Amino acid sequence: MILEEDFMSKQSSSVTQDIAFGFLPTDKKERIFSFWDLMLVQVVIGLSAFGLLTGAYTGTMLGPQESLAAIFFGNAFPMFLIAPIVLYFARYGIDTFVGFRSSLGYKGANAFFFIFLILTLGYMSIALFMAGQAVVEIAAWLNTPSFFSNQTTGAPFFAILLFGIAFVITARGPAAIRKFNLFAVPAFILFLVGLLGIILFGKHIPALNTLLPAEPFETSSRSFVTALEINIGLGFSWLPYLGQYSRLAKKESSAFKASFYSYGVIVCLAAVVGAFAALVVGSLDPASWMMAIAGTYGGLIGLILLTVANVGATIFLMYSQAVSFKTLFSKKTWLFSMSTTIPTVFLLLSSTFYNAFGSFMSIISFTMASLGGIIIADYFFVKKQNISLRQLYDTQGSYTYWKGINPSAIVAIIVGVIVYWGLYNPLTFESSGLFLYMSAGIPTYFAALISYYISAKYVFKYEVDQISEPIALSSEDLKNKAL
Repeated sequence: MILEEDFMSKQSSSVTQDIAFGFLPTDKKERIFSFWDLMLVQVVIGLSAFGLLTGAYTGTMLGPQESLAAIFFGNAFPMFLIAPIVLYFARYGIDTFVGFRSSLGYKGANAFFFIFLILTLGYMSIALFMAGQAVVEIAAWLNTPSFFSNQTTGAPFFAILLFGIAFVITARGPAAIRKFNLFAVPAFILFLVGLLGIILFGKHIPALNTLLPAEPFETSSRSFVTALEINIGLGFSWLPYLGQYSRLAKKESSAFKASFYSYGVIVCLAAVVGAFAALVVGSLDPASWMMAIAGTYGGLIGLILLTVANVGATIFLMYSQAVSFKTLFSKKTWLFSMSTTIPTVFLLLSSTFYNAFGSFMSIISFTMASLGGIIIADYFFVKKQNISLRQLYDTQGSYTYWKGINPSAIVAIIVGVIVYWGLYNPLTFESSGLFLYMSAGIPTYFAALISYYISAKYVFKYEVDQISEPIALSSEDLKNKAL
């Protein structure tokens, strides 16, 4: 009994330390990450199941050369547009949901958290369902009863079971998570490198250029832009994660470069593997690639690595969501914070959400593109990098705007809705003629950025937005001045 209480005390202390560390601004001695440290930490989530599936969708619509173009431009350019905000988090040592208070307002930043929550629930369900499909393939090889070896029944069953395993590990706190990730992270990297190696150096590479995508649209231009939009969605989707580790950077330049390279470039490795594998096998399902590409025993190893890696990604996302929730709503218990991940189960009951991944990423593209334009406009063009750290933590302070919400952000979001949905409907795949020339996510970003700037400077004109010159102080001076 004493040992159990001691364990619970250590677990609670560890979680509480993480929450406090995530909420409070980091001082100089706590900023311990170099460029390579940040690269290694951020590339873990970058090389993820989501990149793999984004690439798979690309490979079912495009050939190998077009897939490479859509993947690299679709991921790198959105990151080029939003990565400068990393300088904000690195300079002030603050987390995403604290930093966004200056542009969205205190309540607006809380509302942004719930968008982050929906994104995380969606990502967790994708990773778990992919893992469930992998376990079904293993069950079929073992000749288990049809309930377990059939994708219709087995994939949801195993996905929910794996959710339970991830939940238990995450609930035990950071120590258990770090131990599991010692296996999960190398597993996913080994899986990607192994699969790519087999494709490139095996018998498949000579035939790649002759293979046709399995599910193209009626025209090549429509296929390219639709695939590009899915990749753009993945590129913009990293926005909520940019402040999590950049706040620990020793140098602002290191934070910027590491974020851009990990989320904008290296993530493309997973997408390229997915695209090439989908072209070779003609399927969106990574679980079906393994034995078709690597043979029976190589395929079994790949399925195991894919399962472990996706459970690891789920644990990473689950803990991030629970800690962020507990940070914003400190009076809630850790178990309650963990329970905010339970709605994921409803997305695992069938393959419906998993099969709608393309539409999900397109909606993420619209949402994060709008918010990215707002945040970049606010920090660089409206406030000219002049932020009060004290006011960020004073919920009755300068960033209250109108009842805790910045009306200029609302205006920009409305403009973003009009622009995006006027160009492209991700639910019905209907589009205007302009969509084929400019996509939808990138124009939405610029529309939100411009409309926010005009609204903040010339319409609502809050005093905190009427900054004439940027301040030119060191990072430490900035922090001391703000406090």
